[in-house]
Amino acid sequence: MTGLVGTVRQLLLYTLWADRICLKALEAVDAEDLARPTGSSFGSLLATLAHILVAQRLWLARFEGKTLERLPEVADFPDWERLTAAWSETSAELGFFLAALTADQASAELTWTSTEGVTYRRPLWQPVLHLVNHSTYHRGQVVSQLRQLGYQAPSTDLIYFLIDQAAPGRDDPIC
Repeated sequence: MTGLVGTVRQLLLYTLWADRICLKALEAVDAEDLARPTGSSFGSLLATLAHILVAQRLWLARFEGKTLERLPEVADFPDWERLTAAWSETSAELGFFLAALTADQASAELTWTSTEGVTYRRPLWQPVLHLVNHSTYHRGQVVSQLRQLGYQAPSTDLIYFLIDQAAPGRDDPIC
């Protein structure tokens, strides 16, 4: 897979992969610890994860040319069960989006209005890159929170995704 659309797809696949690994690691966390204040941007593991999910839902709606009837809030995901159910739905929709993505769409202009009411116009690949970067940034916070609470933290570095995606038997040297 080469070119801009291939890169955009790879980055979205990476996000889905890293989200899965992160959520899997969080299955071992006690409910009390999910909600325990950690002093991070969003206060707790659950709130940080909910923020990532809300942002992904918002950007996915924009990518698809939709408007959310109501912007989800962190409080809409008060427990692990509701969060993971919503995450499953969003991941499936993101998977459908990336599977149908064409080269023309990846480079086409996307117009959206921010939550502050400002309208922007950028090539689709740029907001996609933002979604990937935003999710990665906050997954890093989740890793720190897990360590702070005494749990094993997952590794979701992009290079491990790329190695996992390499063809069987292929050994790409890393320089």
